[in-house]
Amino acid sequence: MIEFLPYLKDKSFLLKISTLILIIAVSLVLSMVLGIIIAIPIFGSGILQQLNDLNDFNNPFTIKVIKYFQVVNQVGIFILPVLFFAYLENRNIGAYLKIDRRPGFIPVLLSILMVIASIPAINWMVEVNRQMSLPDFLQGIESWMKETEERTNALSEAFLNINTVSALIINLVIIAFLASVGEEFLFRGVVLRLFNDWLKNSHLAIIISAVLFSALHLQFYGFLPRMILGILFGYVFIWTGTLWIPVILHFIFNGLTVVAAYLFNRGLISTDIESFGTTDDKFQIIGSCMVTVIFLLLIYLRKNKTVIYKNKKEETYI
Repeated sequence: MIEFLPYLKDKSFLLKISTLILIIAVSLVLSMVLGIIIAIPIFGSGILQQLNDLNDFNNPFTIKVIKYFQVVNQVGIFILPVLFFAYLENRNIGAYLKIDRRPGFIPVLLSILMVIASIPAINWMVEVNRQMSLPDFLQGIESWMKETEERTNALSEAFLNINTVSALIINLVIIAFLASVGEEFLFRGVVLRLFNDWLKNSHLAIIISAVLFSALHLQFYGFLPRMILGILFGYVFIWTGTLWIPVILHFIFNGLTVVAAYLFNRGLISTDIESFGTTDDKFQIIGSCMVTVIFLLLIYLRKNKTVIYKNKKEETYI
């Protein structure tokens, strides 16, 4: 019986990363074409004309169309290409992506507490990042960055302008669930692993994957805090050995934004999304950083304790 080995097994980093990019590009085209075909019976034939102008964020129909294609993009650009790439790397997709391991209760709890503790520090980084200013000779680039940022922020506000339970659930699926699964599968599950295998340095691989993760969002004035989150997710992934914990953390972080927007729009809370978890108190910010690091260290110590326990258990059976 012929055994078909994974095509990318033992191949070079350059070939692997090139294959990943090619798969994503092909999947992007195919998913968009298929997405448009499926969209016609859902939104009507007028969808083809609507695609030429998706800048009217005050139009509810436009937002519905954009949300629909957000789902198409998440599945077609992130999830399916990653699963196919993992299959080419290792016939056991679950083992390659480390999604076949059930996360333990303590690591999940410590990770969630870490993310919650980081919110004041992350929001402070947002304010610091917004003060970024480029030299005069780069004013053209800075203007483009600001325009892109403004458009992205306007779209985010339109997405989060909800006040019904059904809209809340839809946003949680699109913004929290699909985004957390797709982005973590790609950046922690594949990109981080590829760079780690190539560089033999997990710290550098975590940073590179976090930089790429943040850059993909094209929100330049939120680049720093998103990169820090990517670094935190990367260490949690490496130290817990399961991709599901970064997925859970990503879901919680995005989900908090969605739920806070819903509660604010319903008048159930008085703090808007921009101000949620924001503080000017330096002691709170420093405390947030310290507590975040403490929880991260506890996750690391938990990982070492688990390794020592396993080694002792193996010695018992020798």
